[in-house]
Amino acid sequence: MKHSVRRLCQCLLFFLLPLLLSCGSEKKRYVVGVSQCSEDVWREKLNEELRIAALYYNDVDLRISSANDDVQMQTEQINKFVDEGVDLLIVAPGQVSISPAIDRAYEKGIPVIIFDRRTRSDKYTAYIGADNKEIGSSMGEYLAGTLTDGGRILELSGLSTSSPAIERNNGFDSVVQCRPGISIVEHLSADWTEQGAFRTVDSLLSEPHNEFDCVFAHNDRMAMGARRAAEKHGLNLEHIKFCGIDAMPQKGGGMELVDNGTLFASYTYPTRGDEVMLLAMNILEGKKYNRENQLSSALVTRDNARVLLMQNDETMRQQDHLSTLRSRVDKAASDFNTQRIYLLVLLVFVVLLIAVCAAAIYAFITRTRINQQLKASMDEQNRMTTEMEEMTQTQLQFFTNVSHELRTPLTLIAGPTEQLLEDPTVHGVQRTMLEMVQRNTRILIQLVGEILDFRKVQNNKAELHLNRFYLQHELTTWTEDFRTVAARRGITIRVDVSGVEDDAVLIADRDKMEHMYFNIMSNALKYTPDGGCITTTLLHHDHFYTLRIADTGKGIPTEELPHIFERFYQAKGAIGGTGIGLSLVKAYIDMHRGSVHAESVEGKGTTFVIELPDSQPGYDPAKDAPAATQAEKGLVDDNYIATDTTAQESAERITNAEDFDAERPLVLIIDDNNGMRAYLHSILQDKYNVSEATNGEQGLEKARREVPKLVVCDVMMPVMDGLEFTKRLKEDTATSHIPVVLLTARSLSEQRKEGYDTGADSYITKPFSGQVLLSRIENLLRSRIMLRSVFAGDKQETEEEEKLNEADKTFVGRLRTAIQENLGDSDFSVERLGEEIGLSRVQLYRKVKALTGQTPVELLRKARLTKARQLLEKTEKSVSEIAYEVGFTSPSYFNKCFKDEFDINPSSLR
Repeated sequence: MKHSVRRLCQCLLFFLLPLLLSCGSEKKRYVVGVSQCSEDVWREKLNEELRIAALYYNDVDLRISSANDDVQMQTEQINKFVDEGVDLLIVAPGQVSISPAIDRAYEKGIPVIIFDRRTRSDKYTAYIGADNKEIGSSMGEYLAGTLTDGGRILELSGLSTSSPAIERNNGFDSVVQCRPGISIVEHLSADWTEQGAFRTVDSLLSEPHNEFDCVFAHNDRMAMGARRAAEKHGLNLEHIKFCGIDAMPQKGGGMELVDNGTLFASYTYPTRGDEVMLLAMNILEGKKYNRENQLSSALVTRDNARVLLMQNDETMRQQDHLSTLRSRVDKAASDFNTQRIYLLVLLVFVVLLIAVCAAAIYAFITRTRINQQLKASMDEQNRMTTEMEEMTQTQLQFFTNVSHELRTPLTLIAGPTEQLLEDPTVHGVQRTMLEMVQRNTRILIQLVGEILDFRKVQNNKAELHLNRFYLQHELTTWTEDFRTVAARRGITIRVDVSGVEDDAVLIADRDKMEHMYFNIMSNALKYTPDGGCITTTLLHHDHFYTLRIADTGKGIPTEELPHIFERFYQAKGAIGGTGIGLSLVKAYIDMHRGSVHAESVEGKGTTFVIELPDSQPGYDPAKDAPAATQAEKGLVDDNYIATDTTAQESAERITNAEDFDAERPLVLIIDDNNGMRAYLHSILQDKYNVSEATNGEQGLEKARREVPKLVVCDVMMPVMDGLEFTKRLKEDTATSHIPVVLLTARSLSEQRKEGYDTGADSYITKPFSGQVLLSRIENLLRSRIMLRSVFAGDKQETEEEEKLNEADKTFVGRLRTAIQENLGDSDFSVERLGEEIGLSRVQLYRKVKALTGQTPVELLRKARLTKARQLLEKTEKSVSEIAYEVGFTSPSYFNKCFKDEFDINPSSLR
């Protein structure tokens, strides 16, 4: 039944899915901005055609603005369209100076269509419009053929800064200049308006002027303005031929004026808004389109004006009919969508009803099985709990056995090491390495001891060996073991026992109390930053001791505080550890019938609070034992208490970092373990200069500042691990060429692949041989690519560049381009070269030296001399001219450098 109900719901879902998708999905709507330079009859016709054409596309939102021949206004309108994020921009530029605003839109990734007029810039997606030069020349040809007896022409052009005026003037003048019978007696400019043309011609006729018998205006409006001015001054209009351009078919337009004889001729300047919108949609939808689109035009005279008017009337009727049909289609589509929504609501209701019924049936059937399943589940849970407890015990037994087995080899390591250290003839590097072995052996002994103690606690076999002692005095003694390492890091340690009387006695297991205190203090030192403070406070009141250990470290997140005493738990960002230390602390406190908890504020520090009764039952003075020092037990964490002085000093050492040409290359070691850094330092110090860092973030800063020859880096580190360090090092232009050797205990193939994917050059698994590491470093340094020249362009250089990673290829390309573009600038310096590439002078010097084996100055001089040789061999310029052309300020110095580079004098090449 369950499967039947599920199958029924699936069938209904598949049935409704297409309907849901068809109702919910909506085709992307495109926003098209139109910037008109002015408002006139021609542009109103174009705007109407654009609106009608947009009706054929349901997904177009058309926004039209006009600038009224104001360049500043049109610039603001275009910028507004760009800021609004329109999908495409259609612009009719008022003047060629509007180019910067159009360029900004194009550079923002918005397709730009230029129509009617052009600009100075080539930054546009497509152009559509008539050929103004052809229109001007065609009008010139017509007048030359009409004025057979010769004629004197007054040419009235539009704004001199607009492309139509410039192109129409050029086309017209190119024809008139070749016809000796006609001439242009006056050339005037107006602002494309009838009133502007009237004022211009009226001013001409008001003063002595050359006679004319023909007026060629760059549009019909200006032609009518010139006719009004001529009529005002009493000129014989029947003997003057007025010609224009546009030939608009509307009432009162140029086509009608030609038909009734007001104008002698005009020329159609097509609007074709449908073509403009079709071009826009092809661009938006990724279809094929032409970048240059020319609209056809034709001469209008009294012979064809009537026919053209009739054709326009028919076209307008067809457009009105199409608009009506479109409205009906839209209404039908709206009704269909409404009905589809009603159907969807009904189907959803039916599906919900079926689903409710099916759910009720399924619940009824399932209800009968709940008791049986619940009983079976409880039985299975009990069985699994028993198996889990047995498995946990088996695992703990395994770790206990391993810990016991480790004690024998650790003893065999610790004993001979101590004997060798007692030999006064062992000194230098050998003694340092033996001390390192001794310290890390103690760490292993401590870990083994903790595992065994933890196992005893788990098996309830741990016992208290009670002692009678003064806790206030022991705290002072125990704290002294931490002061040396704390002083090296500038950490202040305070102990306040003023709240305890001198004769106050504690009966407890001294060793376990000491272990508990050392565990918490080690954690405090581990997470307290340099210059911080650790304060231990002891109070005694009503037969209870209260011990507070507070640090100024990074703190513990509130949600993790309840879990830090759980076994094997490690908080986020924990630095090393096994996860059993604090669990043992709590176990020991519980054995003393006390309590422990932690208080913490992230970024300010953590406080551990311990409360203990001052006596325990079953104390036997006869079994009391004197205290042993922590050093005798070998339980102090070497990483925090017995840190090697040499390692500490070397962590702060920067050797020869500024001298990139030193005989010994600089190697940067990055590892958070002091002992490992000291060991690596001892291996490398004889052949290399060594710099050190304790985590990836510090190492990245040093790598950028010092630009070492090679980096040896651990993978698992706090703050920034080795993988992130390698990735960021290889992404930085200043350091991408530096080879990286990763050291890690992670030996699986996928882990090695992860290391190589970040850009690592080598991957060495711990434990490793010092000789193997040295050999790997030597091979990496020896195999670093040395480009002979970044200017030769020969096959060998190409092969060498292909071996570089992408970041270094980009760097070499930018370096070559920057040098070649500034060869002739004698003031071009290494500092300016670094600024263009984005590196400091020191970083540029080190990177160029590492990649090419030459300094930036040598590269620049070589490039200038190579260019000079080419000029000497291929041109007739003098040696001095060539010297100055390639950036030398002195011909004599040029001759010397040329002779040193090519072993020949410049003049000898000729």
